[in-house]
Amino acid sequence: MTSYLRGQLAKLANVHTETVRYYEELGLLPQPRRSESGYRLYSEDALSRLTFIHHAKSCGFTLKEIQKALAASENTRIDLNDFLGAIDKKMTKIRSDIAKKETTLTLLAKLRIHLQAADKSPEIQAMLRTLHLES
Repeated sequence: MTSYLRGQLAKLANVHTETVRYYEELGLLPQPRRSESGYRLYSEDALSRLTFIHHAKSCGFTLKEIQKALAASENTRIDLNDFLGAIDKKMTKIRSDIAKKETTLTLLAKLRIHLQAADKSPEIQAMLRTLHLES
């Protein structure tokens, strides 16, 4: 059975050693067994779990969402449709966030045009006075 020290595990999963420690504290990773000299020894399962957590975070899942999925998979078997549903829900949320950001970007672009206009509206002139900027 292969065992990894914390630094080795972190390197293999492409995370920082402090991340491993933090995930242990949160209960995302089980407490590892200890060597006779007290070093933490992580299993292949811990590496798989850490890699899953890292990939799930990269896909936009929160640690709370990941913890919930891991707990559900340990207590009751979740099926593929449940997992696909969680992915669909995350994708919908991201699309909504993108739409909001695009709206904000459009508003900022319009504001920029209004601020650069030679003939500024009274609202823009008031904004500039409020900010103590010259028009």
